[in-house]
Amino acid sequence: MKRLQTYSGEVPEFIAITVLPGRGMDIASIKAYLPGRGETELLNAPSLSQIAALMTGTDADSHGEANAIAGGAFLVPFANPLAGSVSADGKNLVVNVHGKAVSLPVVIDPDRPAAPPMARFGLLSPMSTSIPQINTMPDGSEGRATYETGNFGGHWPGKLQVTVSTLLSGRAIDLVISSTNIGSEPVPVSSGWYPRLAIPSGNRAQATVRLPKTSIGGNLSTSDGFNARLGKAFGTQDLDVTLINPKPALFDNGPTVELRDPAIDYGLRVVGMSASINGIRVFAPSGKNWIVVSPVANPTDSSGKPLDSEKADDLMLAPGKTLQWRVRLELFIPSAQVKSVSDGSTFDPVPARP
Repeated sequence: MKRLQTYSGEVPEFIAITVLPGRGMDIASIKAYLPGRGETELLNAPSLSQIAALMTGTDADSHGEANAIAGGAFLVPFANPLAGSVSADGKNLVVNVHGKAVSLPVVIDPDRPAAPPMARFGLLSPMSTSIPQINTMPDGSEGRATYETGNFGGHWPGKLQVTVSTLLSGRAIDLVISSTNIGSEPVPVSSGWYPRLAIPSGNRAQATVRLPKTSIGGNLSTSDGFNARLGKAFGTQDLDVTLINPKPALFDNGPTVELRDPAIDYGLRVVGMSASINGIRVFAPSGKNWIVVSPVANPTDSSGKPLDSEKADDLMLAPGKTLQWRVRLELFIPSAQVKSVSDGSTFDPVPARP
């Protein structure tokens, strides 16, 4: 999906997004026009030809594993890694999902190959759809695909229908996952997205990230300072935290993670727009010029237990009900934001349009 640049070059604009309806609506590319830089790729991902070569559906990609490194994979019906009893050949594991034993494929963590064998990245990645839709909008376009996932080939209890949509406009991209229980019994459902967001300048040390305030699971020391008004520079530091029940800051539209790349005056917000989003994983390994910002509805631990005790009941989706996950990407100019703060204003002078 593409759109024409509207402004004359003084503000950043999204101009294209590439989705793969035949691979769970994986987002393979997001491009923006950045002032002084021109067309810029915002995801850290292989080229489309390389992605095509990786997505064979066999061997190392037999369960859609290539989606994890091909831009941004949508995660349904579970978003966090799950542990269980591993089979003798190491290819599957048995997990107790709310009283029901299910067999899930073991998926290797591409960034930590030595990590324990677990089920990762959900079950939507290898799925295709026969009814993708593209709708032209006044300032861009919308892509939509519906997946009759059922019980995901026997790997998950219950019966689901999943619709993923992406809405492209100049100043924002809206991503929506709608999971509907079309079965006769409650089914556990989590939803998320796992994008590798690029640091376009290639200079990780000076890039900064701002995290929302919340209770935090993971290494508390690594999050110190990252929830300051303008965030904190990565330096050489690893960052891997899980934010539970994150709170929006004043004037935020929802719990927000901000990435700034001062070297090229680039800023990107990842905003949780739906009330269902009650967890965010942020992963930025040292030595890599990318950061994963993964907003999650109904995050769980490795045993499938809800991490947000206040919303534990939300994990079980009743028959006929729909879980909606919605996230917005917004562009902004960091130097303009810094000026507004020094002038005593907390407003971004170049606000995102809906």
